[in-house]
Formats: sequence, C-alpha cells, structure tokens
Amino acid sequence: MNQTSPRGIVRSGLDAAFEADEARKSNLILRARVLRDQQDDEGASQHFAEAAEIEASLGDRCDELGLVQKSLIHRFSAASCWAHAGNFHQAITMCDELLARELPERLRRDIQEFAEILRSRRARLYAQLSLVGANE
Repeated sequence: MNQTSPRGIVRSGLDAAFEADEARKSNLILRARVLRDQQDDEGASQHFAEAAEIEASLGDRCDELGLVQKSLIHRFSAASCWAHAGNFHQAITMCDELLARELPERLRRDIQEFAEILRSRRARLYAQLSLVGANE
C-alpha cells in the first residue's frame, strides 16, 4: 500500500477494504450526478445520502489512524453529499463539527462559506414552506 497518494496525502494504514469503499463512494457520487442531470431528484438524493454515510465512515477510519488531513477531506465531502441529498441539517452539523477542529485557514474559510450558503438556502426553503402552509 502506498504511503501517499500522487497529491501527497498520507494514506499509511489504509487497506484494500478502505480503497474499495472510496471507489464505491465515488461511483455513488458519479451516479447521483447523472441522475440529477436526468432530473431524477429522488434517485440522486438517495445516492448522495449513501455516499455521505460512506464518506463519514471513511473520515472516522482516518481519524482512528491519525490521518487528519484525509479525515478532513472525507468529512467535508460528507457534508457536501448531505447538502446535495437535501439534508441541510446534517450538512450544517458536519460543517460545525469541522469548524470546531483545528483547521488550515483556507479550509476553515471554505467550510464557513459553505455553511453560510447552506443556512441561507435552508432559510429560503423555510420561507417557501411557510408560504405554502399559509395558502392552505
């Protein structure tokens, strides 16, 4: 097993099962994007949610091995997948958990901006839902 990927992220201690889960997660994301492009929002959401769960698990496994950088990547990806699945609560929760950690400044800014976008979109959704309820 390689100690680092071509981009320099440490992968020591990760086994073939981990790599298989990474591949499965990547395939789910690709399939979700295709489904979204085909306007199958339900199918896309389901695939994104499954990918999010795998990403979170990969992040946990990286934390157990002390692979902090790789863990952060998987956790931020999990937050993104939850957002694409339509689960703003889980996405924002994951962002907040990441922001509670020590992070490189650029990553911190990216996560903060992403969480702000999610909060704004959630607020618009709530406003739209309130209008629907008022019209009934």
